[in-house]
Amino acid sequence: MGRLFTKLWQQQGFKVQSLEKNDWDNANTLLTKSDLVVICVPINTTINIINQAAPYLKESTILADFTSIKTAPIEAMLNSHTGAVLGLHPMFGATIENPDKQIIINCGGRGDYRWVINSINKMGFMITDMDAKTHDTAMDFIQGIEHFSTFVLGSFLHTNNKHPDNLYTLASPIYQTKLALMGRIFDQDASLYADIIASDRTRLDKIEEYSKYFSSWIAKLKLGKHDDFIDEFTATRKWMGEFTHQSQIATDEFLENFPHKYTKT
Repeated sequence: MGRLFTKLWQQQGFKVQSLEKNDWDNANTLLTKSDLVVICVPINTTINIINQAAPYLKESTILADFTSIKTAPIEAMLNSHTGAVLGLHPMFGATIENPDKQIIINCGGRGDYRWVINSINKMGFMITDMDAKTHDTAMDFIQGIEHFSTFVLGSFLHTNNKHPDNLYTLASPIYQTKLALMGRIFDQDASLYADIIASDRTRLDKIEEYSKYFSSWIAKLKLGKHDDFIDEFTATRKWMGEFTHQSQIATDEFLENFPHKYTKT
């Protein structure tokens, strides 16, 4: 992600320099002269790096981060730096080729950081404003439960030696898409997903709550409580409202352009 935004800011004419983990001898030279410092490191090292970098910063420097959790990093930046602070979360991987329709969540912080937001808007990204606690609660579902469920599915297929190659050829387009999304996750960095899923105890507690709820429905179905399933399905569909129909339309449009074939290389 750091390399991606280095390129994007350079394309706008900014001078961008990177401080890697073995470059701290250069910290005084690089950080003290920077108008913006963006912390872009694994989740479990973010707060340590914030605290390590902050003493080098001038008060006019904007201190920002790209971490996928926001409450603790923003608090650390506010406590360690007297200047402007900005908490950002790019909701995409660093392999994207086009910023169009890609979202960056802005959880704010302190001070005047408008030029940073304006520069990101000029890149073509969509900015969504959200407070840090609301963000982190949403990410417990979007990144915690969703990524963990995908990991468990892939691992379960591995354990049962049911290779997705074989399932893919039998699946309808919508399930080919689901298998492709699973494969996409496993094509990425394992340590990144371990950090995201286990980023804090609250997220793990929510995953555990989901697991228990999952198991409770298995128990009901084993007892033959199909009517309970139908009732809950119907109630959930009613609760979702127009979202269900719009999802049908959106996925139909997506599937028209989905390449329903897979060739091994």
